Amino acid sequence: MNSNFSGQTVLVIDDDDIVRSSFCDSLEDCGYKVASAKNGKLGLALIPSINPDLILTDLRMPIMGGIEFLSHSTANFPHIPVIVISGAGLMGDVVDALHLGAFDYLTKPISDTNLLQASVTRALEQVALKRENQNYQLHLEQLVEQRTSLLLASNRELEIHKNDLEKLISERTNELNLTIDDLNRTQDQLIESAKMASLGRLVAGVSHELNTPLGICLTFISSLGDKIKRFEQSFKQGTLRKEDFENFLSSAKKSSELVIHHLTQASDLVQNFKMVSVDISSDMERNFDLVDYISNVVESLKPELTNADVKLDFNKEQDFNVYSYPGFFSQIISNLIINSKTHGFVALEKGNIDIFLKQEGGNLIIAYKDDGIGMSKDVQKKIYEPFFSTTRGTGGSGLGMNILYNLVVGNLNGSVQCISEIGQGTQFIVTLPGLINRL
Repeated sequence: MNSNFSGQTVLVIDDDDIVRSSFCDSLEDCGYKVASAKNGKLGLALIPSINPDLILTDLRMPIMGGIEFLSHSTANFPHIPVIVISGAGLMGDVVDALHLGAFDYLTKPISDTNLLQASVTRALEQVALKRENQNYQLHLEQLVEQRTSLLLASNRELEIHKNDLEKLISERTNELNLTIDDLNRTQDQLIESAKMASLGRLVAGVSHELNTPLGICLTFISSLGDKIKRFEQSFKQGTLRKEDFENFLSSAKKSSELVIHHLTQASDLVQNFKMVSVDISSDMERNFDLVDYISNVVESLKPELTNADVKLDFNKEQDFNVYSYPGFFSQIISNLIINSKTHGFVALEKGNIDIFLKQEGGNLIIAYKDDGIGMSKDVQKKIYEPFFSTTRGTGGSGLGMNILYNLVVGNLNGSVQCISEIGQGTQFIVTLPGLINRL
């Protein structure tokens, strides 16, 4: 935690006394002043008196929930950043919260307090950066006024140099305006990057897709229970035959094997989700095998791939150990696959996806291809724009390809190319420089 922010005030809003107390204790241990409220209405009433530097709020609360609180807070106190912490983990809530101006979105329970502390630090750093930019902009504007006054005074004294002085004023003013524009763009990019990183971490929430294997297990267990009752009834009535006993043993054995198979599948799914979610929520670089990692990501997405077959191919003569941020690769592959499922295979009964890895010099190439319905040239031009979606209202948020572009270009200094035609599928070529040579 950055000690430069010690002593600043954080307002914690949560209707759960234990959770609220836990957040308050953690923040106080980091040197912050902490105030708390049980719901959004009480939190709004506290803001004018304590003037907090940051607000943490839950979404699901009585009297006034987090979304309504955000609406009032951003309207009346736009200078105070708000971090939403909720156990719901719904993408609709994420988009609504970010549209209303939330700085970050974290899911409960937060097992690692460092994640909360890091988010709080980033928010306060962004506020400090914005304040510095505003001060610098004010300084530049004052400087423009001072220079203009000096130049006008010189113009009155030296009329013969009027044309030269006016030209100099124009050049200096353009330079200062360009500097101000660059600062504003840098600030917007930093804020957008933080929001996109927060959305990426929510991919870990797909673990609820365990319903299919667990539902199958429940069905077989229920069926086995009925057979046991009938077997017990026949035994007590003395009508049990050797054939009935053998049939019961065979059926019980098959049911047991099927239940063990699907429970093992569920366990593997949970382990893959755990590994992927840890990498997504962690901003740590490490050395890892990209082939094994992408295989695990694909395995974790099996619940999403009921109508698709994914094949991972690579040059077995080459080494694909890389030193980078594994969470970035998880988000890139996940967003590509979900994009194919949501848009490419929407009108098809099934589809195929090929992921090919190769090295060209010091560059790592990820070639992704599906045989879906493809897209038009107009859609390709807009595909990386935030909130652009061709399936608005049916589950598409319009953020997947924007997140992918920011990760590849902004975070990994690479490039991404989209190649597609209607009815001919879609291909993405991701080029990442320098990863192989860094080992």
